[in-house]
Amino acid sequence: MPKGVAVPRDGVVVFDLDGTILSVNSFPLWAMTMIRGRFPGLTLRRRIRVSLLTIRALAARKAGLISHDTLKWRLQRLWQDSVRGDGGAAEHDFAGRLARFIRPELAGVLAAVATGRIEAVLATAAAADYAEALGRSLGFRHVLATPRVREKGSPGTVGVRKRDAVLTYLERRGWGGRPILFFTDHAEDLPLILRSRIVYWFGKEAERRAMAARLQSQGITLLPGARGQEILAKVRMGAGSGC
Repeated sequence: MPKGVAVPRDGVVVFDLDGTILSVNSFPLWAMTMIRGRFPGLTLRRRIRVSLLTIRALAARKAGLISHDTLKWRLQRLWQDSVRGDGGAAEHDFAGRLARFIRPELAGVLAAVATGRIEAVLATAAAADYAEALGRSLGFRHVLATPRVREKGSPGTVGVRKRDAVLTYLERRGWGGRPILFFTDHAEDLPLILRSRIVYWFGKEAERRAMAARLQSQGITLLPGARGQEILAKVRMGAGSGC
């Protein structure tokens, strides 16, 4: 770690999901799962209907007729209708398939999350319909995602809304005064980056260097993501305080 930078031992670690914990964006994979009708609890006729409705929603988005948030809302409603009564089978099946895309370099730090050695929050724009199951399977006790129930077209947990959701959650947990260590890959997370102490970056290196130069004057350290694996997997951060 660069000279003069110390990991806060009372910090809370916040993880983004797509492009950070996962090396891919989960949304297209989720949509493809629906197109393929991977719902064993449904009849063939209903699976075909789900597939066609998913394709129709994607086509509307591609044509610019609906926003991404409305698209996600439509798919959430369709997913929820399709998995009703399956006891979480489809949700856990998809979460299990996403696990194949977990960055292997994060194995150590995620193990520290699962064993409670660090206090961590998974904060993602992904739909809670599968993000919660994936987060729990990784050992996260605290998962913030785009809610299962929301108004049509309302924004997901992204940008300013992600920042506000995280800060509000930390405050409610009594962690409001703790420094944030943030794992992310996207400048879309800038609102939360600006409230963090140290950021581990999984996006393009050129973007990291450009942002690091601007953020240094604000006391924010932006490091390559691999540094988080090196440091946090070995650090005990607030374990045993009720996370």
